[in-house]
Amino acid sequence: MRDKIYSIVLSAIFVILLVWCPTAYFLDKAEIIKLPENKNIKVPEKVYDRSGALYSVLNSIEEGKANLDNIYSNCLPMYENITVFMLDGERSMNHFLLETVYNFESAKPISNTAVVPENDPGTSPENPVGEETTEPATESGKIKYKAKRIGTDWENKVWAFAEEGQPYSTGWTDKTLLADEAELRRRVNMQTAHINRIANANKDVNVYVYVCTRFQETEIFGEIIKDIQIMRNEFSTYGLMMEFFDKLDMTVIKGADYFKIDALDLRLERICKTDHHEAAQGGYSIYSDIITMMAKDTPVLGAPREVTWHVIDGLELRGSHVWNHGYTEIHDDWHYYKADLPENRVLYEWIDEKGPTQKQVERYESGRYAKDTFADHYYQFWTRIANAYYPSNNTGRNLLMITDSYSWAVSELLTSHFDRSYATYPSFREHWSLNYNEFIRDNNITDVVIFHVGDRILFDIQNDIQFDRTITD
Repeated sequence: MRDKIYSIVLSAIFVILLVWCPTAYFLDKAEIIKLPENKNIKVPEKVYDRSGALYSVLNSIEEGKANLDNIYSNCLPMYENITVFMLDGERSMNHFLLETVYNFESAKPISNTAVVPENDPGTSPENPVGEETTEPATESGKIKYKAKRIGTDWENKVWAFAEEGQPYSTGWTDKTLLADEAELRRRVNMQTAHINRIANANKDVNVYVYVCTRFQETEIFGEIIKDIQIMRNEFSTYGLMMEFFDKLDMTVIKGADYFKIDALDLRLERICKTDHHEAAQGGYSIYSDIITMMAKDTPVLGAPREVTWHVIDGLELRGSHVWNHGYTEIHDDWHYYKADLPENRVLYEWIDEKGPTQKQVERYESGRYAKDTFADHYYQFWTRIANAYYPSNNTGRNLLMITDSYSWAVSELLTSHFDRSYATYPSFREHWSLNYNEFIRDNNITDVVIFHVGDRILFDIQNDIQFDRTITD
Protein backbone atom coordinates (compact mmCIF):
# COMPACT_ATOMS: atom_id res chain seq x y z
CA MET A 1 0.00 0.00 0.00
CA ARG A 2 2.82 2.37 0.94
CA ASP A 3 4.55 1.66 -2.39
CA LYS A 4 1.34 2.55 -4.24
CA ILE A 5 1.11 5.88 -2.43
CA TYR A 6 4.72 6.69 -3.28
CA SER A 7 4.08 5.75 -6.92
CA ILE A 8 0.99 7.94 -7.11
CA VAL A 9 2.81 10.94 -5.57
CA LEU A 10 5.84 10.55 -7.84
CA SER A 11 3.61 10.14 -10.90
CA ALA A 12 1.70 13.30 -10.01
CA ILE A 13 4.97 15.26 -9.66
CA PHE A 14 6.19 13.81 -12.96
CA VAL A 15 2.96 14.83 -14.77
CA ILE A 16 3.02 18.35 -13.33
CA LEU A 17 6.67 19.00 -14.14
CA LEU A 18 7.07 17.27 -17.47
CA VAL A 19 3.58 17.60 -18.92
CA TRP A 20 1.49 20.35 -17.36
CA CYS A 21 4.13 23.14 -17.06
CA PRO A 22 5.29 23.18 -20.71
CA THR A 23 1.75 22.49 -21.97
CA ALA A 24 0.34 25.41 -19.97
CA TYR A 25 3.17 27.65 -21.17
CA PHE A 26 2.48 26.99 -24.86
CA LEU A 27 -1.31 27.13 -24.44
CA ASP A 28 -0.88 30.55 -22.82
CA LYS A 29 1.35 31.72 -25.67
CA ALA A 30 -1.30 30.52 -28.13
CA GLU A 31 -3.92 32.47 -26.10
CA ILE A 32 -5.98 29.30 -25.58
CA ILE A 33 -5.74 29.69 -21.80
CA LYS A 34 -4.73 32.68 -19.69
CA LEU A 35 -2.02 32.38 -17.05
CA PRO A 36 -1.10 35.20 -14.65
CA GLU A 37 1.76 37.49 -15.64
CA ASN A 38 5.22 36.02 -14.99
CA LYS A 39 5.83 35.88 -11.27
CA ASN A 40 9.63 35.80 -11.42
CA ILE A 41 12.33 37.86 -13.04
CA LYS A 42 14.20 35.25 -15.03
CA VAL A 43 17.05 36.55 -17.15
CA PRO A 44 20.21 34.78 -18.32
CA GLU A 45 22.68 34.41 -15.48
CA LYS A 46 25.60 35.07 -17.83
CA VAL A 47 26.06 37.12 -20.98
CA TYR A 48 29.09 36.15 -23.05
CA ASP A 49 31.14 38.85 -24.74
CA ARG A 50 31.03 39.03 -28.52
CA SER A 51 34.79 38.76 -28.67
CA GLY A 52 34.70 35.22 -27.34
CA ALA A 53 34.38 32.09 -29.43
CA LEU A 54 30.89 30.65 -29.84
CA TYR A 55 29.38 33.59 -27.92
CA SER A 56 26.05 33.28 -29.76
CA VAL A 57 25.74 29.58 -28.93
CA LEU A 58 26.65 30.14 -25.29
CA ASN A 59 24.23 33.07 -24.97
CA SER A 60 21.48 30.94 -26.54
CA ILE A 61 22.13 28.24 -23.95
CA GLU A 62 21.87 30.77 -21.13
CA GLU A 63 18.61 32.15 -22.58
CA GLY A 64 17.28 28.61 -22.86
CA LYS A 65 18.10 27.95 -19.21
CA ALA A 66 16.27 31.13 -18.20
CA ASN A 67 13.22 30.13 -20.27
CA LEU A 68 13.17 26.67 -18.68
CA ASP A 69 13.36 28.32 -15.28
CA ASN A 70 10.35 30.42 -16.23
CA ILE A 71 8.37 27.42 -17.44
CA TYR A 72 9.13 25.20 -14.47
CA SER A 73 8.36 27.81 -11.84
CA ASN A 74 5.86 30.33 -13.19
CA CYS A 75 3.59 27.66 -14.68
CA LEU A 76 3.45 25.44 -11.61
CA PRO A 77 -0.07 25.08 -10.19
CA MET A 78 -0.61 27.35 -7.16
CA TYR A 79 2.86 28.85 -7.64
CA GLU A 80 1.55 32.33 -6.85
CA ASN A 81 -0.26 31.24 -3.66
CA ILE A 82 2.78 29.34 -2.43
CA THR A 83 5.23 32.22 -3.02
CA VAL A 84 2.91 34.77 -1.37
CA PHE A 85 2.52 32.45 1.63
CA MET A 86 6.29 31.91 1.89
CA LEU A 87 7.11 35.60 1.52
CA ASP A 88 4.57 36.65 4.15
CA GLY A 89 5.91 33.98 6.50
CA GLU A 90 9.50 35.05 5.92
CA ARG A 91 8.72 38.70 6.61
CA SER A 92 6.73 37.90 9.75
CA MET A 93 9.49 35.65 11.11
CA ASN A 94 12.20 38.20 10.25
CA HIS A 95 10.26 40.93 12.01
CA PHE A 96 9.87 38.82 15.17
CA LEU A 97 13.49 37.64 15.26
CA LEU A 98 14.98 41.05 14.54
CA GLU A 99 12.84 42.73 17.17
CA THR A 100 13.85 40.07 19.71
CA VAL A 101 17.57 40.39 18.89
CA TYR A 102 17.46 44.18 18.93
CA ASN A 103 15.75 44.28 22.32
CA PHE A 104 18.28 41.76 23.68
CA GLU A 105 21.25 43.77 22.36
CA SER A 106 19.79 47.02 23.68
CA ALA A 107 19.64 45.51 27.15
CA LYS A 108 23.41 44.77 27.23
CA PRO A 109 25.65 47.17 29.19
CA ILE A 110 27.85 49.34 26.97
CA SER A 111 31.59 49.19 27.60
CA ASN A 112 33.38 52.53 27.93
CA THR A 113 36.60 51.11 26.47
CA ALA A 114 35.54 48.86 23.60
CA VAL A 115 36.07 50.27 20.13
CA VAL A 116 33.55 48.94 17.65
CA PRO A 117 34.24 49.54 13.94
CA GLU A 118 31.42 51.34 12.16
CA ASN A 119 31.33 48.81 9.36
CA ASP A 120 31.56 45.02 9.29
CA PRO A 121 33.46 44.25 6.07
CA GLY A 122 31.88 41.51 4.02
CA THR A 123 33.69 38.68 2.30
CA SER A 124 32.16 38.76 -1.15
CA PRO A 125 34.14 40.79 -3.67
CA GLU A 126 30.92 41.97 -5.39
CA ASN A 127 28.96 44.45 -3.25
CA PRO A 128 29.40 42.60 0.06
CA VAL A 129 26.88 43.35 2.78
CA GLY A 130 28.39 45.71 5.31
CA GLU A 131 31.31 46.81 3.14
CA GLU A 132 31.83 50.52 2.67
CA THR A 133 33.53 51.91 -0.40
CA THR A 134 37.18 52.83 0.05
CA GLU A 135 37.31 54.74 -3.22
CA PRO A 136 36.77 58.52 -3.35
CA ALA A 137 33.07 59.13 -2.80
CA THR A 138 30.98 60.80 -5.43
CA GLU A 139 30.59 64.55 -5.42
CA SER A 140 27.32 66.42 -6.02
CA GLY A 141 28.10 70.13 -5.86
CA LYS A 142 30.58 70.32 -2.99
CA ILE A 143 29.20 67.40 -1.00
CA LYS A 144 30.72 63.93 -1.24
CA TYR A 145 28.81 60.78 -0.36
CA LYS A 146 29.62 57.25 0.78
CA ALA A 147 27.54 54.06 0.68
CA LYS A 148 27.42 50.56 2.12
CA ARG A 149 25.10 47.65 1.38
CA ILE A 150 23.01 46.53 4.35
CA GLY A 151 21.02 43.70 2.77
CA THR A 152 19.18 42.15 -0.16
CA ASP A 153 15.52 41.26 -0.52
CA TRP A 154 13.66 39.48 -3.31
CA GLU A 155 13.84 42.34 -5.81
CA ASN A 156 16.42 44.82 -4.48
CA LYS A 157 19.75 45.57 -2.93
CA VAL A 158 19.41 47.82 0.14
CA TRP A 159 21.93 50.60 0.73
CA ALA A 160 22.81 53.10 3.43
CA PHE A 161 24.13 56.50 2.32
CA ALA A 162 25.71 59.41 4.18
CA GLU A 163 27.89 62.42 3.55
CA GLU A 164 31.59 61.62 3.54
CA GLY A 165 33.00 62.14 7.03
CA GLN A 166 29.59 61.81 8.72
CA PRO A 167 28.21 58.73 10.52
CA TYR A 168 25.53 56.75 8.72
CA SER A 169 23.06 57.76 11.43
CA THR A 170 22.89 61.15 9.69
CA GLY A 171 22.11 59.61 6.28
CA TRP A 172 19.35 57.67 4.58
CA THR A 173 18.61 54.30 2.95
CA ASP A 174 17.50 53.40 -0.57
CA LYS A 175 17.07 50.36 -2.77
CA THR A 176 18.35 49.46 -6.23
CA LEU A 177 16.63 46.88 -8.41
CA LEU A 178 18.24 43.50 -9.04
CA ALA A 179 16.81 43.19 -12.56
CA ASP A 180 18.96 44.36 -15.46
CA GLU A 181 18.06 47.19 -17.81
CA ALA A 182 16.83 44.91 -20.62
CA GLU A 183 14.38 43.15 -18.31
CA LEU A 184 13.16 46.44 -16.87
CA ARG A 185 12.59 47.81 -20.39
CA ARG A 186 10.53 44.73 -21.25
CA ARG A 187 8.43 45.41 -18.20
CA VAL A 188 7.96 49.08 -19.12
CA ASN A 189 6.55 47.92 -22.46
CA MET A 190 4.24 45.49 -20.66
CA GLN A 191 2.99 48.09 -18.18
CA THR A 192 2.33 50.82 -20.73
CA ALA A 193 0.44 48.34 -22.93
CA HIS A 194 -1.83 47.47 -19.99
CA ILE A 195 -2.38 51.14 -19.02
CA ASN A 196 -3.12 52.16 -22.62
CA ARG A 197 -5.60 49.30 -22.92
CA ILE A 198 -7.38 50.46 -19.76
CA ALA A 199 -7.40 54.12 -20.84
CA ASN A 200 -8.77 53.26 -24.29
CA ALA A 201 -11.54 51.09 -22.84
CA ASN A 202 -13.70 54.09 -21.92
CA LYS A 203 -13.12 57.47 -23.54
CA ASP A 204 -15.98 59.13 -21.65
CA VAL A 205 -13.87 59.53 -18.51
CA ASN A 206 -10.78 61.61 -17.84
CA VAL A 207 -7.81 59.31 -17.20
CA TYR A 208 -4.64 60.44 -15.45
CA VAL A 209 -1.38 58.59 -14.71
CA TYR A 210 1.03 59.45 -11.92
CA VAL A 211 4.34 57.79 -10.98
CA CYS A 212 5.27 57.93 -7.28
CA THR A 213 8.97 58.11 -8.04
CA ARG A 214 11.63 56.25 -6.09
CA PHE A 215 15.05 57.85 -5.74
CA GLN A 216 16.53 55.44 -8.31
CA GLU A 217 14.16 57.00 -10.87
CA THR A 218 15.93 60.38 -10.62
CA GLU A 219 18.92 61.80 -12.46
CA ILE A 220 20.53 62.99 -9.23
CA PHE A 221 20.68 59.37 -8.04
CA GLY A 222 22.95 58.56 -10.97
CA GLU A 223 25.14 61.54 -10.12
CA ILE A 224 25.47 60.54 -6.47
CA ILE A 225 26.47 56.92 -7.15
CA LYS A 226 28.62 57.32 -10.26
CA ASP A 227 31.97 57.45 -8.42
CA ILE A 228 31.09 55.16 -5.51
CA GLN A 229 33.12 52.06 -6.33
CA ILE A 230 30.92 49.61 -4.44
CA MET A 231 27.93 50.78 -6.54
CA ARG A 232 29.71 50.58 -9.89
CA ASN A 233 27.11 48.12 -11.27
CA GLU A 234 24.06 50.17 -10.22
CA PHE A 235 22.26 52.64 -12.48
CA SER A 236 19.55 55.28 -12.50
CA THR A 237 16.19 54.23 -13.97
CA TYR A 238 15.28 57.82 -14.88
CA GLY A 239 15.67 57.08 -18.60
CA LEU A 240 13.34 54.09 -18.33
CA MET A 241 10.75 56.28 -16.60
CA MET A 242 10.97 58.74 -19.48
CA GLU A 243 10.46 55.83 -21.91
CA PHE A 244 7.36 54.90 -19.88
CA PHE A 245 5.88 58.38 -20.38
CA ASP A 246 6.80 58.37 -24.08
CA LYS A 247 4.87 55.12 -24.57
CA LEU A 248 1.66 56.30 -22.89
CA ASP A 249 -1.20 56.98 -25.29
CA MET A 250 -1.72 60.67 -24.60
CA THR A 251 -4.54 60.84 -27.15
CA VAL A 252 -6.77 59.24 -24.49
CA ILE A 253 -4.84 59.97 -21.28
CA LYS A 254 -5.59 63.50 -20.11
CA GLY A 255 -2.44 64.00 -18.08
CA ALA A 256 0.65 62.24 -16.76
CA ASP A 257 3.12 63.39 -14.13
CA TYR A 258 5.57 62.12 -11.54
CA PHE A 259 6.64 62.75 -7.93
CA LYS A 260 9.31 65.48 -7.76
CA ILE A 261 12.28 64.24 -5.71
CA ASP A 262 14.95 65.16 -8.26
CA ALA A 263 17.17 66.91 -5.71
CA LEU A 264 18.59 65.28 -2.60
CA ASP A 265 16.93 67.73 -0.21
CA LEU A 266 13.55 66.94 -1.80
CA ARG A 267 14.19 63.19 -1.54
CA LEU A 268 15.09 63.49 2.16
CA GLU A 269 12.07 65.67 2.89
CA ARG A 270 9.46 63.78 0.85
CA ILE A 271 10.38 60.08 1.24
CA CYS A 272 11.05 58.30 4.50
CA LYS A 273 14.75 57.76 5.14
CA THR A 274 14.17 54.12 6.18
CA ASP A 275 11.00 53.17 4.30
CA HIS A 276 9.98 52.97 0.64
CA HIS A 277 6.84 55.01 1.33
CA GLU A 278 6.50 58.75 1.14
CA ALA A 279 6.75 60.92 4.24
CA ALA A 280 3.82 63.19 5.09
CA GLN A 281 5.43 66.02 3.12
CA GLY A 282 5.67 63.67 0.14
CA GLY A 283 2.05 62.62 0.50
CA TYR A 284 1.00 66.26 0.37
CA SER A 285 3.24 66.86 -2.67
CA ILE A 286 1.72 63.88 -4.54
CA TYR A 287 -1.79 65.06 -3.68
CA SER A 288 -1.01 68.61 -4.84
CA ASP A 289 0.46 67.38 -8.14
CA ILE A 290 -2.54 65.15 -8.90
CA ILE A 291 -5.31 67.61 -8.01
CA THR A 292 -3.51 70.44 -9.86
CA MET A 293 -3.17 68.22 -12.96
CA MET A 294 -6.85 67.26 -12.84
CA ALA A 295 -8.11 70.78 -12.12
CA LYS A 296 -6.57 72.01 -15.39
CA ASP A 297 -9.30 70.04 -17.16
CA THR A 298 -11.95 70.42 -14.45
CA PRO A 299 -11.54 73.79 -12.64
CA VAL A 300 -14.45 73.05 -10.27
CA LEU A 301 -12.14 70.65 -8.41
CA GLY A 302 -10.25 73.62 -7.01
CA ALA A 303 -6.75 74.15 -5.67
CA PRO A 304 -4.88 72.02 -3.11
CA ARG A 305 -6.14 72.46 0.44
CA GLU A 306 -4.03 74.14 3.09
CA VAL A 307 -2.73 71.98 5.94
CA THR A 308 -0.85 72.46 9.19
CA TRP A 309 2.30 70.48 9.98
CA HIS A 310 3.11 68.54 13.14
CA VAL A 311 5.60 66.01 14.52
CA ILE A 312 5.34 63.30 17.19
CA ASP A 313 8.24 63.93 19.55
CA GLY A 314 10.23 60.82 20.41
CA LEU A 315 8.71 58.55 17.76
CA GLU A 316 11.38 56.87 15.64
CA LEU A 317 10.37 55.00 12.48
CA ARG A 318 12.60 52.21 11.20
CA GLY A 319 10.72 51.14 8.11
CA SER A 320 10.63 48.67 5.25
CA HIS A 321 14.16 49.37 3.98
CA VAL A 322 15.73 48.30 7.26
CA TRP A 323 13.43 46.14 9.37
CA ASN A 324 14.09 42.95 7.39
CA HIS A 325 17.82 43.48 7.93
CA GLY A 326 17.92 44.59 11.56
CA TYR A 327 19.60 47.87 10.62
CA THR A 328 19.05 50.47 13.34
CA GLU A 329 21.61 53.22 12.69
CA ILE A 330 19.12 55.40 10.77
CA HIS A 331 15.58 56.39 11.73
CA ASP A 332 12.84 58.79 10.66
CA ASP A 333 11.02 61.33 12.78
CA TRP A 334 7.26 61.07 12.38
CA HIS A 335 5.68 64.10 10.68
CA TYR A 336 2.01 64.45 9.75
CA TYR A 337 -0.47 67.07 8.62
CA LYS A 338 -3.95 68.19 9.65
CA ALA A 339 -6.62 69.59 7.35
CA ASP A 340 -10.14 70.92 7.83
CA LEU A 341 -12.26 68.80 5.48
CA PRO A 342 -15.93 69.23 4.58
CA GLU A 343 -18.51 66.93 6.15
CA ASN A 344 -17.95 63.45 4.79
CA ARG A 345 -18.78 59.79 5.09
CA VAL A 346 -15.85 57.49 4.45
CA LEU A 347 -15.85 53.71 4.27
CA TYR A 348 -12.54 52.02 4.98
CA GLU A 349 -11.24 48.72 3.67
CA TRP A 350 -12.35 45.71 5.70
CA ILE A 351 -8.77 44.95 6.71
CA ASP A 352 -8.35 48.51 7.99
CA GLU A 353 -10.13 48.90 11.31
CA LYS A 354 -8.40 52.14 12.29
CA GLY A 355 -10.99 54.56 10.92
CA PRO A 356 -10.19 58.10 9.78
CA THR A 357 -6.68 59.49 9.98
CA GLN A 358 -7.89 62.11 12.46
CA LYS A 359 -8.61 59.29 14.90
CA GLN A 360 -4.99 58.15 14.52
CA VAL A 361 -3.77 61.71 15.03
CA GLU A 362 -5.52 61.81 18.40
CA ARG A 363 -4.14 58.38 19.33
CA TYR A 364 -0.55 59.22 18.33
CA GLU A 365 -0.61 62.66 19.95
CA SER A 366 -1.62 61.04 23.25
CA GLY A 367 1.27 58.55 22.96
CA ARG A 368 -0.94 55.51 22.30
CA TYR A 369 1.05 53.97 19.45
CA ALA A 370 3.23 50.88 19.02
CA LYS A 371 6.60 51.32 20.72
CA ASP A 372 8.48 48.35 19.23
CA THR A 373 11.60 49.26 17.26
CA PHE A 374 10.35 48.12 13.86
CA ALA A 375 6.68 49.14 14.20
CA ASP A 376 5.12 49.90 10.80
CA HIS A 377 3.85 53.40 11.54
CA TYR A 378 3.07 54.16 7.90
CA TYR A 379 0.51 51.35 7.91
CA GLN A 380 -0.70 52.04 11.44
CA PHE A 381 -1.16 55.81 11.01
CA TRP A 382 -2.52 56.38 7.52
CA THR A 383 -5.81 54.78 6.47
CA ARG A 384 -6.90 52.72 3.51
CA ILE A 385 -10.04 54.21 1.93
CA ALA A 386 -12.58 52.07 0.10
CA ASN A 387 -14.92 54.94 -0.81
CA ALA A 388 -15.68 58.47 0.32
CA TYR A 389 -18.79 60.69 0.04
CA TYR A 390 -18.77 64.47 0.40
CA PRO A 391 -22.47 65.48 0.21
CA SER A 392 -21.84 69.24 0.20
CA ASN A 393 -19.27 69.32 -2.62
CA ASN A 394 -21.71 69.28 -5.58
CA THR A 395 -18.92 69.14 -8.16
CA GLY A 396 -20.65 66.55 -10.35
CA ARG A 397 -17.37 64.62 -10.36
CA ASN A 398 -16.77 61.07 -9.10
CA LEU A 399 -13.27 59.61 -8.79
CA LEU A 400 -11.82 56.12 -9.22
CA MET A 401 -8.31 55.63 -7.83
CA ILE A 402 -6.40 52.60 -9.16
CA THR A 403 -3.55 52.65 -6.70
CA ASP A 404 -1.45 51.03 -3.97
CA SER A 405 -0.30 51.85 -0.44
CA TYR A 406 1.31 55.10 -1.63
CA SER A 407 -2.25 56.50 -1.69
CA TRP A 408 -2.76 56.08 2.06
CA ALA A 409 -1.09 59.41 2.91
CA VAL A 410 -2.82 61.04 -0.07
CA SER A 411 -6.39 59.78 -0.44
CA GLU A 412 -8.21 61.64 2.34
CA LEU A 413 -7.11 64.97 0.86
CA LEU A 414 -7.57 63.92 -2.77
CA THR A 415 -11.08 62.50 -2.31
CA SER A 416 -12.22 65.69 -0.56
CA HIS A 417 -12.41 67.44 -3.96
CA PHE A 418 -15.01 65.04 -5.39
CA ASP A 419 -18.61 64.14 -4.63
CA ARG A 420 -17.86 60.43 -4.42
CA SER A 421 -14.58 58.55 -4.65
CA TYR A 422 -13.62 54.90 -4.84
CA ALA A 423 -10.29 53.12 -4.49
CA THR A 424 -9.22 49.81 -5.95
CA TYR A 425 -5.87 48.24 -5.09
CA PRO A 426 -4.87 45.81 -7.87
CA SER A 427 -1.84 44.62 -5.89
CA PHE A 428 -4.19 43.27 -3.21
CA ARG A 429 -5.85 39.97 -3.97
CA GLU A 430 -9.41 41.06 -3.20
CA HIS A 431 -9.12 43.72 -5.95
CA TRP A 432 -7.55 41.60 -8.69
CA SER A 433 -10.46 41.38 -11.13
CA LEU A 434 -11.80 44.90 -11.64
CA ASN A 435 -14.48 45.12 -14.35
CA TYR A 436 -13.46 48.60 -15.45
CA ASN A 437 -16.38 49.69 -17.62
CA GLU A 438 -18.96 48.09 -15.36
CA PHE A 439 -17.54 49.91 -12.33
CA ILE A 440 -17.49 53.23 -14.20
CA ARG A 441 -21.10 52.76 -15.30
CA ASP A 442 -22.43 51.62 -11.92
CA ASN A 443 -20.75 54.44 -9.97
CA ASN A 444 -21.01 57.30 -12.50
CA ILE A 445 -17.23 57.73 -12.56
CA THR A 446 -16.01 60.87 -14.33
CA ASP A 447 -12.29 60.77 -13.47
CA VAL A 448 -9.75 57.94 -13.11
CA VAL A 449 -6.25 58.29 -11.68
CA ILE A 450 -3.74 55.42 -11.87
CA PHE A 451 -0.92 56.01 -9.41
CA HIS A 452 1.54 53.65 -7.75
CA VAL A 453 5.09 53.57 -6.42
CA GLY A 454 7.63 53.73 -9.24
CA ASP A 455 8.93 50.16 -9.26
CA ARG A 456 5.36 48.86 -9.37
CA ILE A 457 3.75 51.08 -12.02
CA LEU A 458 6.86 51.17 -14.24
CA PHE A 459 8.09 47.59 -13.89
CA ASP A 460 5.59 45.56 -11.80
CA ILE A 461 8.76 44.44 -10.05
CA GLN A 462 6.87 42.61 -7.31
CA ASN A 463 4.69 40.86 -9.90
CA ASP A 464 1.57 41.82 -7.99
CA ILE A 465 -0.10 44.76 -9.72
CA GLN A 466 -2.31 42.45 -11.82
CA PHE A 467 -3.21 45.02 -14.52
CA ASP A 468 -3.70 42.04 -16.82
CA ARG A 469 -6.67 40.99 -14.68
CA THR A 470 -8.47 44.32 -15.19
CA ILE A 471 -11.45 43.51 -17.42
CA THR A 472 -11.98 46.01 -20.22
CA ASP A 473 -14.14 44.03 -22.67
